[in-house]
Amino acid sequence: MANRDLAIPTADGYPSAVYEPSNSDPELFFWRGRYWITISKEEKEEASTLTLQVWSRNRNVLDEFVGEARTFYIQSPQPPPKQDSDSSESLIVGHFNQADFSYDWVLDYLQSEDIMADANEFTVSTKQSDASWNRAEGGKQPVRYVPSSDTKQRLRWRQYWLQVEFVVGDEDEYEDRNGRTSGGNINIMLHSTDRKVLGEFIQAARVHYMQASISRVTVHLTDDDGSWARAVTKNRRAFSTLILPGGVKETLLADAREFLESEEWYNFAGVPHRRGYLLYGEPGTGKSSTIHALAGELGLEIYFISLAAPGIDDYSLGRLIRDTPAHCILLLEDIDCAFPSREDDDEPLLDSKGNIIPKAPIPPRSEVTLSGLLNVLDSVASEEGRLTFATTNHIEQLDPALIRPGRMDLKIKYGLAMTEQLEQMFHRFYPYDASATTRGTIGCYFSSAEPSVRLSAEVLAGLGKEFAAAVPANKYSIAQVQGYLLMNKTDPERAMREVGKWMEEQEAEREEMEALKRKKRKQAALRRAAEAEIERREGRSENAHDTDA
Repeated sequence: MANRDLAIPTADGYPSAVYEPSNSDPELFFWRGRYWITISKEEKEEASTLTLQVWSRNRNVLDEFVGEARTFYIQSPQPPPKQDSDSSESLIVGHFNQADFSYDWVLDYLQSEDIMADANEFTVSTKQSDASWNRAEGGKQPVRYVPSSDTKQRLRWRQYWLQVEFVVGDEDEYEDRNGRTSGGNINIMLHSTDRKVLGEFIQAARVHYMQASISRVTVHLTDDDGSWARAVTKNRRAFSTLILPGGVKETLLADAREFLESEEWYNFAGVPHRRGYLLYGEPGTGKSSTIHALAGELGLEIYFISLAAPGIDDYSLGRLIRDTPAHCILLLEDIDCAFPSREDDDEPLLDSKGNIIPKAPIPPRSEVTLSGLLNVLDSVASEEGRLTFATTNHIEQLDPALIRPGRMDLKIKYGLAMTEQLEQMFHRFYPYDASATTRGTIGCYFSSAEPSVRLSAEVLAGLGKEFAAAVPANKYSIAQVQGYLLMNKTDPERAMREVGKWMEEQEAEREEMEALKRKKRKQAALRRAAEAEIERREGRSENAHDTDA
């Protein structure tokens, strides 16, 4: 009887035949040329049963047969039958929940090609963001193979067979005693009774995950229910590519490293081993890029929380921060957007007596309260060794209690591009590489006027100084300048030649935006005046009615 579930793959791609005892009559065979053995098979709902009868009164014959069968089972290249976890109490089973960080270790480890090489059931995806295995060399394969949900994959790990099951979360998710949402699971059954094997597997997964993290930065994000749900990976950004005013990035990196290496001192002094950083300043000046590069330099993962996101309130925020691991970066980006703005853009509107007409209260942008945020930042339940980063474009709108030392220990101001930053950015876009000889490659640039003449290092250096001198300092953000250079990324001479035109366009766009803001403020003032007039008339009408009565 051929059983596809047990058949061994062959070179031609078709399964080989496997012969099993019939369920009807006992089978008789001769073993080792000395003993007759009868075998019968009985199918039951719980499990099948094999009955062996050795035609000998020597018990050792049965022991030798069972021992030889056991050795064959261990060494066989044929995968074992699929099992249900509740019917295999003799095997070791590990359940890895999506809410726990070990889930990420195991998922990443299983996705490596050497582990998943024996997988035979998967979902084909063309989404490049999908986690997959069996990637093409260089990661350019357009079709990816994604772990199929609710299937049992039998894989070989070292000398052990694993049964791996990916289980997606359902609507009936629950929270454990630590407040973590159940989410999905990875269930791994080891065809072994040695519990140490499971520990070795988990450790191998952890080491693989940490080694893979050297060349990437992992960012953990929340779902609509306010739980850690998924992670995305980005290529590590070299810290040297950050273009900041002199000494800023060096100070930040040195402070973070000193903190991470001082855990023993913090424990001795009885001070919570946590440190907060506030990066503030104009939009597009490099705050988020700094955190990304710092995470790669320190080998830390980023846990990103948007306080204004749906589903984030005081309770879920506390749960999220409590569930961040030790030695990570907790990022609260644009922290000022979570609370009503105190900025008064509108001109005050006066009534007929010269009194200011009060504005309607601004509704909160987040379900998180200031007191709730302060409480979780100071929580004793938070993991130690955490770096908390908050970014804001408007530090003046933040409550002093939020940015005091102990919560935000180091504050770094990010300004618009200085002259030295402009020159550094030009050279980052147009480096000189003497070994590069092909047109269009990095480090090899040719003259616009004489296409056959390659620009020398001296010419590029001069263009960088001219560019930095042509662009006013403290007027444009790093992001704005980068956007302009991207349009001329292969032509440094054109970038220098047309920068004046670009600045004129930027100025015209700025004036247009200011005009739109003035129009918006005027419309808001007129609307408020009309509302005040309606209220005044309604008040007069009510007073007249009371007088008549």
